[in-house]
Amino acid sequence: MSKPAKSRERKQLQERRFIIISIAILLLVGGTILWILNSQGIIQGSWSSILLIIFTVFGIIIGLFQWLYPVSSPTSQPSQLSQLSQTSQSHPITAEAQPLPQIIVHMPPTAAAPPLTQIPEKAPYRGIVGVPPPTDPRTIQQRQKAVQDIYSRLLRSDTTAIALTGIAGVGKSTLAALVYRYTEEQRLAGNDTFTAEALWLNVDSSVTMADLAGNLFEALHKPMPDFANLSLQNQAQALFKALNATDDARLIIFDQFENLLDWQSGHALLDRPGVGEWIDAINSQACKCHILLTTRLWPQGTHEYPPTYMQEYFVKGLELNEGIELLRKLGIEANEQELRTVVERCAGHAFALALLASLLRNRHLSLAAFFQDPTYAQLWSGNIARNLLDYIYKQQLDGAQRKLLFAFSVYREPVPPDAAQSLIEEGEAISKVQIHNDLDTLLSQHLLQAVGEGNYQLHAIVANYAQSHFVEGDEQANRTALQAAHVKAAQYYLHQLELHYPPPEQRQHMSDLEPLIEAIWQYCQADQWQAAYKLMEENSMFSKLKNWGGDAILLELYTLLLPPEKWQAERLQAAHIYNNLGVVGRALGRTQLAREHLERALRIYEKEGDRVDESWSLNHLGRVYSQIGNKEQARTYYAQALRICQQEGDRLGEATALNNLGWVCSALGQKEQEQKYYEQALSIFRKIGDRKGEASTLNNLGRVLDDLGQSVQAQEHYEQALIIFRETDNLRGEGWTLSNLGKTYYAQGKLEQARTYLEQALRIRIEVDRRGAGRTFNNLGALYASMGQQERAREHYEEALSINKALGDREGEGKTLRNFGRLYLAQQNFDVALAALLLAQQILDELQSPYRYSAQEGIDAIQQEIGAKQFADLRTRIGSRAPQVVKQALG
Repeated sequence: MSKPAKSRERKQLQERRFIIISIAILLLVGGTILWILNSQGIIQGSWSSILLIIFTVFGIIIGLFQWLYPVSSPTSQPSQLSQLSQTSQSHPITAEAQPLPQIIVHMPPTAAAPPLTQIPEKAPYRGIVGVPPPTDPRTIQQRQKAVQDIYSRLLRSDTTAIALTGIAGVGKSTLAALVYRYTEEQRLAGNDTFTAEALWLNVDSSVTMADLAGNLFEALHKPMPDFANLSLQNQAQALFKALNATDDARLIIFDQFENLLDWQSGHALLDRPGVGEWIDAINSQACKCHILLTTRLWPQGTHEYPPTYMQEYFVKGLELNEGIELLRKLGIEANEQELRTVVERCAGHAFALALLASLLRNRHLSLAAFFQDPTYAQLWSGNIARNLLDYIYKQQLDGAQRKLLFAFSVYREPVPPDAAQSLIEEGEAISKVQIHNDLDTLLSQHLLQAVGEGNYQLHAIVANYAQSHFVEGDEQANRTALQAAHVKAAQYYLHQLELHYPPPEQRQHMSDLEPLIEAIWQYCQADQWQAAYKLMEENSMFSKLKNWGGDAILLELYTLLLPPEKWQAERLQAAHIYNNLGVVGRALGRTQLAREHLERALRIYEKEGDRVDESWSLNHLGRVYSQIGNKEQARTYYAQALRICQQEGDRLGEATALNNLGWVCSALGQKEQEQKYYEQALSIFRKIGDRKGEASTLNNLGRVLDDLGQSVQAQEHYEQALIIFRETDNLRGEGWTLSNLGKTYYAQGKLEQARTYLEQALRIRIEVDRRGAGRTFNNLGALYASMGQQERAREHYEEALSINKALGDREGEGKTLRNFGRLYLAQQNFDVALAALLLAQQILDELQSPYRYSAQEGIDAIQQEIGAKQFADLRTRIGSRAPQVVKQALG
C-alpha cells in the first residue's frame, strides 16, 4: 500500500476516535450538569434522575470501550511472520497419490517481479516443515548405491530438481530420507556443496502455493512478497529467485508432491494456482538450491515440455540381496531360497515385504508355514490391496482401464498391447486409440511398466491384485475367468509362433521356442496340463532346450506338470516326466532332487516292463552317483544298463552305457580300460549314424589321449568332434570341444591359440552351459597365471568359483580351489596356498575325482619350497582353519 493511502487511512481513524471520545465527554458533562441542577432543586422530577443515570452510564460505557478496544491503525497489527510462527509445523502424511508423464518448461520473458519489501496482510500460510521418516539401519535397508547415485545427480550444474517416481509403497519417501541424511552427513563433514541444513516439507492434499512459498521464504529468512498483487508466473519467479539468490545452498525435499497433481495428467490441480508455473520455473533454469520431490506422478508444468533441469529417477524395488537383508532385519528367519522366493514374488517391493514381516510376526508364523498354507498368501495379498491398490483400482480407474489391467496380468513377460487386446471379449473390445490413452494412464500410475520397444508389463504386486479381481465377490467365478484368459493367452502365443517364427525343422536357437515356452506355461496356469504336455512332446522341447542350454526352463515346465495324477497322466507319461526332471536336475547340480525323480521313473518302468527306458534311467542314475563321488555305485548302474541294452538290442543305449563306464574308469585311474570303452562306443555310434554320440565320444577319447601326453592325437579327435557339433547345430557340444582344444594348445605351450579357443568356448558356454562356463573360466585363469597376469587369473578364478557354488559343481569347485592354491603359491603366500589346496584335496577326494592327485602335487610343492619342519608347523596352524583362511583371502 502506498504512503499517501496509508496517511489518509490514519487520518480517518484519528477523526473517528475524536468523535467517539467527544460523545463520551458530552454525555458525562450532561450527566454532571443534571446532577448539579437536581441537587440544587432547580430541576425536580423523576425524569431528571433517569436522564442523569442514562447520560452517566452511556458516557462511562463508551469511554471504557474506547480504552479497552481502541480503534487502531494498521501499523499496530502483529506481523504476518509473527502469526505464522505460531502455526503448526507438521501435518499427517497422506497416502501417496498417482504418477504421470514427464514434462518441462522454458519460461518466457516476463516482467520483473516487484521488490520483496512489505509483508502482506493476507491470511497466514500453513506450516509444512516436517521431519524425514526413520532411517535406522537396524530396520531400514540403506540402499547406499541408489542414495549416492541420487546425491551425485543433485550436484550436477544442469540439475535443479529430481523427482523420485514409482509405484505406491516402493520406498520413495524412505529413499528421500536416506538422501536427506547422507546430505547432512556430507555437510557436517565439511563438504561445501550444501552449506545450509536440508529442509523437509510434507505435502498433504490441502497444501497450496502460498503454503509452499511461505515456508520457503521463512526458511530462507527472506520477506515474502505480496502474492495477491503478482501474476502466477511472477509468483513462481519470485520464489525461484529467492531460492537462487540465497547465500547458503541447501537441499529441499517435498515429500508426496503428487498431492498437488491431477492423478491422470500430472498437471497441477486446478485449485492450486501457481504450482504449475513453479514446476515450469524449476525445470527451465539452474538454481543454487536443489530440490528433491517424491511423487507417484511425473510433475507436469503448465506446458508439456521435456525434462530439462528437472529429471526423473524411477525408484525400483529392492535388489534381491537387499530384500533378503531387509527381511532378516525385520526378524524373518528362513533359508536363502525361501527369502529369495518372497522377494522375487513382490519384485522387491519394500512395503509389501514389511507387510509380510508383520503378518508372520503377528501370527507367530515361520516362512515355511507361510508357503505351506495358501491362506496366508491370500492374507498378504489382501494387506497389500487394502494399503496400496484398492483406492486406485476402485476410485480412479474406469472400466476400460481395469479390463486392460486384467489382460496384462495374465502374461508373465512383457507383451505388446495387441496381446492384451486379444484377451478382451469381442463385445467389450476397446479401440486402439482408447487402449493407448489407457496405457498412458496406467503408465503414469506406475501400475504398468514399459519394457523394451512397445512392450509392457505389470508390476508383480499389481498383477497379483488384478488376477484376484476378474470377478468381484465370487472366488470360483474369478478362478474360472482367469483360467479362460490363460487359455486365450496360450492361443495368442501359438498364433504368434505360426506367423513370425520358423517351422520346427528350421529352429536353431532357444529364441525360436519362446512362444512355445510361454504357451506351455499358460496352459499349465489354466490347468490344461495334457495340452501342455502334448506341446512339449510334439515339438521335442526336451532335446532342443537341453542342447541350447535351457535346463532351468525345462525344470520349471516339467515341475508344473507335477504331480502327474492331477491330470490323470498315463503311467509311462509320468515316468517320462520324472526321468527328464532327473536329467535336468543333475545338470543344474540338484543331485538329491535328480536322484529322487530318477528312482521314481525307474520304479514305473520296471513295473510297466519298459526295459529300454529302464536302462536309460539306470544310465542317468549312474551319472548322478558319479557326480556325488560314489563311483562304484555308478559303475553298478552303468553295468546294469549295458546288460539290458545288449539284451534288448538297443544299440544307442549300449553305446551310451559304454561311454559312461569309460568316465568311471577315468575317475578310478584305469586309463587303458577307459580308452577301450570309448573306442567300442565310438564304433557303435558310427554304425547307427548317431552323430551327436560320435562327437561326444571323440571328445572323451581326446581327453584320454591328453592325459596320456598324446596332445597332437587328442587335438585331431577334438577337431573331428568340433566339425560334427557345428554341422548338427549343437552349441553345448561346440563349447565343450572348443574348451578342450584350448586346454590342448595350453599343454603344448601355444598360449595365444589356447586363449583364442578358450575365449570362443566361454562366449558359447555362458549362453548355453553355465556349468561348462565355470570350467572354462577356471581354464582361462590358469592360462593367465602362466602368462604372468596374476590379477586377471584371480578374476577368472573368482568367476569360476561363483558359478561352481551356484550350480553345486563340487568337482569344478575343487579344481578352482586347486588353481587358487597354485596362484598363491607363486606369490609365496603359503598360508592361503596351503588352505586352498587342502580344501581342494578334500573335495576332490570325496568325489573320487581323477584330478585329486593334482591337489596333492601342489601341497608337496609347498613342502619342498619351505622345508619339512616349517611345513609341518604351517599345516598344524592352517589345517583346521583352512575354510576361514580361504574365505578371508577371497573376500
